[in-house]
Amino acid sequence: MNCPKCNTLNDDTNIFCNYCGETFLSSANLPPTILQTPVDSESVKPTQVFQSPVNQNDEYRSDPTVFAPHPNFNQSRANFNQSNANFQASQANFNQPPPNFNPSMAGFNPSIPYIQPPPAPKSRLGLWLGLGFLLVLLLGGGIVAAVLLLYKPGTTSEVLPDHLGMFVQNNNKTAVEEIKKQDFTNAFEGKDKILKDESMPALESKPNLILYSDGKDIPLSELKLIQLDSIKPDGKMNQIDFKATPVDGKPEMKRLWFPENLAKGKYAFALIDGYFDDGKHKFWVFQVKNSDKTDNAALIKETNISIKNKSNSKNTNTSTNTEINTPTPTPKPTVVPPVGSTTAYANTNNVVVRSAPNLDAQKISGLKRGQKVYILGYSNNYDYWNGLEGKWANVQTEGGQRGWVFSPLLDF
Repeated sequence: MNCPKCNTLNDDTNIFCNYCGETFLSSANLPPTILQTPVDSESVKPTQVFQSPVNQNDEYRSDPTVFAPHPNFNQSRANFNQSNANFQASQANFNQPPPNFNPSMAGFNPSIPYIQPPPAPKSRLGLWLGLGFLLVLLLGGGIVAAVLLLYKPGTTSEVLPDHLGMFVQNNNKTAVEEIKKQDFTNAFEGKDKILKDESMPALESKPNLILYSDGKDIPLSELKLIQLDSIKPDGKMNQIDFKATPVDGKPEMKRLWFPENLAKGKYAFALIDGYFDDGKHKFWVFQVKNSDKTDNAALIKETNISIKNKSNSKNTNTSTNTEINTPTPTPKPTVVPPVGSTTAYANTNNVVVRSAPNLDAQKISGLKRGQKVYILGYSNNYDYWNGLEGKWANVQTEGGQRGWVFSPLLDF
């Protein structure tokens, strides 16, 4: 037989396993027990004791000893059999395989105790779905936060002019208002009219101004900012320096700005064409009402514009200081254009030709609007003047004279 504990082969008569010592509690392995009918103890003869023989040849003699069972032997035997039956039942339950167990599997041995396998892991589908949902929420929240950060409610892109002209932009750059152009033949009369007008646009002391021009209707190089109440009868007046920078992506738009705040007063961007009292003048007027400054001393420079009717001047000595823009004939070509040169034209009157590429160099001559010159090259010197900036061009006139001209005053 095989040991039910270690499966070692044992003899069928073994009571204990030869290998592990397991007890084989089976009545089949026990020796037969002979039971004798109990007899009354009084009928049992006492054991007779014989004396030792005198001679060695004599034999010991005695009656056989009879063993009688205990009176409670049968009850003890019944208790043992019941215990053995209970043990066999427990062994049967112990060796009984669990439900759904396949005893035909490889290596199955019914004598080896069955160990219940661990429960199968639960599906993680729900966990992954939960994590995915949480990730979507976090990603969506990040996108919403980025949109709110980049596009705050109430903010819009900058508003720019949609047609040519002079404009003022509000501080938030969300709206523009056009400054209307006014035409005058006599700028003195125009000045008096403007100073009496309180309906002109009122701007901040440091306004956001935009000039939208193709360069022909409002040439930036000829545009002047005049303080209207400074105009004198002899043509002298205060001119305010301003800067011009292009609008990003809009080369025909220029931002006009001032290094300092403007003082209280009335102003006009002006294009002067002809005599101040007899010409074709264009004014874009505005006023500054709120300012912490009382004068523009750091921004102004005095300029003088010629007048035609000198009798209107209250200062009789001004005629000697007034330059009359008398048209002069364009010199005819007297020399062959230089080899490799390019052609350019003066875009305003009184363009100064200097002996060197800087504003302090000696004045050689002047050019009138439309006068042709030949460009020989450029200097590395970069200057700023009257809101313009650029290099100096080395030019030759049609008469053969050479010099240097501030390049923003030339059209190519």
